[in-house]
Amino acid sequence: MRIQIQVEFPEKLEGNFWKFPSFMLEKQKHVGWGGFYYLTEFAKQLADLMQGRGIRSDEQLARRATGCQTPGTRRINVHARTINNWRNGRSRPRSSEDPRLLLVMKALALSEAEAGALHECLTSPKANEGSSQRSSFTLNPRNLSLQKQLAAAAIFTAFLGAALFSVHGLNASKREYVSEIPPDQLRLSKSGFVLPQSDNQVIRQAQLEELSGWELYVARNEIFARYGRPFVQPSSVCLQRHFDRWAKSEANQAGWYVKRSGSPLASDLAYTNAAVIRGYECQVRGGQYTCNGKLNLCR
Repeated sequence: MRIQIQVEFPEKLEGNFWKFPSFMLEKQKHVGWGGFYYLTEFAKQLADLMQGRGIRSDEQLARRATGCQTPGTRRINVHARTINNWRNGRSRPRSSEDPRLLLVMKALALSEAEAGALHECLTSPKANEGSSQRSSFTLNPRNLSLQKQLAAAAIFTAFLGAALFSVHGLNASKREYVSEIPPDQLRLSKSGFVLPQSDNQVIRQAQLEELSGWELYVARNEIFARYGRPFVQPSSVCLQRHFDRWAKSEANQAGWYVKRSGSPLASDLAYTNAAVIRGYECQVRGGQYTCNGKLNLCR
């Protein structure tokens, strides 16, 4: 198979800035490393929310978030540098269940619509795709030393190589996922839950110690399935099929799963219990299961 790559050079020189082709949009006010400007949709929304709440610094929000923790729970430190990296697009929360993100959301006292929009940036494939198209990427040669220019070229080459590798290995990676969770690896209550009380009680580690990797995977996600969350990623196709068996319909009035679009909001208890299970998976079991049927390192 032959792959042809066409590289477009800068269209023209405007002042001190190289203007890149149309997939690299206008310069934003946030400055990234080495003279690059890159702002994701999540970073934009977080910055706007901070400004709207009158929060003048990352340190101020970090102190508020750290103070929002429930007494008696494991302490989570929210650092100003973490918030700064999120706000400037240098990094992002690991997932919508990231304990630090949940504390920041509490500190910002978000409405349901605001929280839903923020979660959408992290969980929706369309939102992530759109953010890459709306983000900015501008380079000022005068601000870059020769070493940084070489580093920038190396980063671009690495991204290009990763893209080619993903195209070549896409079909192979899809075949790695199973469509069904092994029945002998899953013990459910009559109502179809691994942990039936996870919607009204705080989960304790003792309740997780006898669960298999598959059961922990289902238990963590059934918390959000109660609210209708869809599971659309290739790595969670077996999870969606599992919850579809408990879908409420005319033929199954006892079903509890009602699939909804987007990322429906859950209660504070739901996010807390999901974080407890995730912490146990990552810190005690050494990873999490997905539909590849293997223990995967936590990110």
